[in-house]
Amino acid sequence: MTCSIRVFTCSMVFLFIDWYDKREVYVVIIKKYMDVNYIAITVAALAGFVIGFVWYLPGVFGKVWMKAVGIIPTAQETQQKKGMGGKMFVSLVSVFLVSFVLAHVIQGMYIWKGSTTGTSDPLMIGVSTGLWIWLGFLATSLIDPVLWQNKPWSLWRINAGQWLVRLLVMGAIIGSMV
Repeated sequence: MTCSIRVFTCSMVFLFIDWYDKREVYVVIIKKYMDVNYIAITVAALAGFVIGFVWYLPGVFGKVWMKAVGIIPTAQETQQKKGMGGKMFVSLVSVFLVSFVLAHVIQGMYIWKGSTTGTSDPLMIGVSTGLWIWLGFLATSLIDPVLWQNKPWSLWRINAGQWLVRLLVMGAIIGSMV
């Protein structure tokens, strides 16, 4: 037990010495990582919000979506008038948060890719980051209502498709403005 504590302590000391020797490099990397383009975040968030708004219009996927979630159109029209502004505001704030986080991930990927390969295409990094985030987090999470709440697969296709398009466009916007 005592030997493992000594080994751990020595390892931590050597890691600290290594970090201390390279601290200027790490500070530059951290500053670069935190330096995101807030105009890109805003433009991407607004584009993502518009995509979501258009996606669920009755002429696009709105009617199929309402059927999949069990909303009766006449009752839905009444509900639209109540609290719609608040819901739209919360949706806009959530898309801004997604855009903010996506920008930081893209910035980190851009720094890492540039430091490991020497070259990087920010647009492709943005699009591929959006794709991987969609595949790893959203496409998989959106399956739960189908599996556990007996929702139809059409609901998954509509919601997952909307998030795929949204993240690809947002990633392209942020990536092109890195």
